[in-house]
Amino acid sequence: MKKKLIFSAALVLSLGLAGCGEDKAKEEPKKEVTQQPVAEKENAQKEEKKVDDNEVKNGPLTKPGQWTMDGESKVTLVKITDPKQTYDIGPVKLTIDSVKLLKHSNVSNEVSETIKNTFGKDINGELNAIQIKYKVENTIDTNVMFHTVDTLTTDTKAQIKGINNIGQNTDNGTYMGKVEVEGLAILPYFNGDLDDINIVNIITGDVWENDKPNKLSESQKIEISF
Repeated sequence: MKKKLIFSAALVLSLGLAGCGEDKAKEEPKKEVTQQPVAEKENAQKEEKKVDDNEVKNGPLTKPGQWTMDGESKVTLVKITDPKQTYDIGPVKLTIDSVKLLKHSNVSNEVSETIKNTFGKDINGELNAIQIKYKVENTIDTNVMFHTVDTLTTDTKAQIKGINNIGQNTDNGTYMGKVEVEGLAILPYFNGDLDDINIVNIITGDVWENDKPNKLSESQKIEISF
């Protein structure tokens, strides 16, 4: 009932004002009210929105602070180094192309549950990771067994096993004769802020003949600095 009364009162008031306006209109000419076109309003609103130059919609993240969306998750590059350096490990030539420290925010419940079940860690929607892009070349005809990242350590006292690779596992450990293979390792980091990391140590596996218990080379420790 109150709503009807309020509406009726407002209507009466508006009609009353309209009546006054008609009397006044005889005395003063009407002024035209111009409205801003819809297109101009939309353009103005777009200009008001700030553009984040750090957003990367296509291509890799190459500078600290850049970010991109991976589904609903936001991935931010915290640190990067591009050593592009090749190391001779017996018959194997290992090239480290890049090492990135990546922060994943708003991680899905499915991923969070997987991390919890696999590593026993509650990540609360945020996951830090160390990503290593590399290339392995077997320079001999003999098939060899070799793991690029056997263990990873940092100057923040973290130790991560290479088998904890949460990315697409391209390191199958076996390299046929005279091949060159690119790989990517993504290892979860649970030891605090990525900003605190200044050194990452990659400890490779030994190099073995694939068909015989014959070690061709010892493992190496490769220090990567940011």
